[in-house]
Amino acid sequence: MKFFISLLVAVTLIVAGVPVLKVNAQDISNSPNSYAFGTLDASSSYPTGLNFTVENNSGYDVRITIRGSDMTGGIPWTLSDTPGPDIYGLKAGLDGVSYDITVTTTNTTLIENLTDNSSQQWGLELLSPTSFSDGVQKSGNVTLTATQL
Repeated sequence: MKFFISLLVAVTLIVAGVPVLKVNAQDISNSPNSYAFGTLDASSSYPTGLNFTVENNSGYDVRITIRGSDMTGGIPWTLSDTPGPDIYGLKAGLDGVSYDITVTTTNTTLIENLTDNSSQQWGLELLSPTSFSDGVQKSGNVTLTATQL
């Protein structure tokens, strides 16, 4: 039996500064701030392409980390590095590189050093669960955190 799920991931950006030197959140941005994966089949992968761009105009070099969340809506999906029943995976990748960064619920480095006045394209790959317990729309968050170097 095939189930279809409409899925939306919202991307948020948090800026953390060193106490002596503050990084302004307005000067670091990510766009777009959401992505709709649409209808999903079980046990499939859904790459976004390099659909996202993070830009740094803060006056400082920053490290960008990434983390994901469990999906909500109906029976939740758990984020894991290995998909299973109601368990999904996320990978991230940078311009010119495959989706080789495993996204978990804890911060993982996405960009080691994003220099001032520069930007980086990046994308996600969603690995759908092996089976779905319901057909309710799911949503989750991917959070980028910028930390001054």
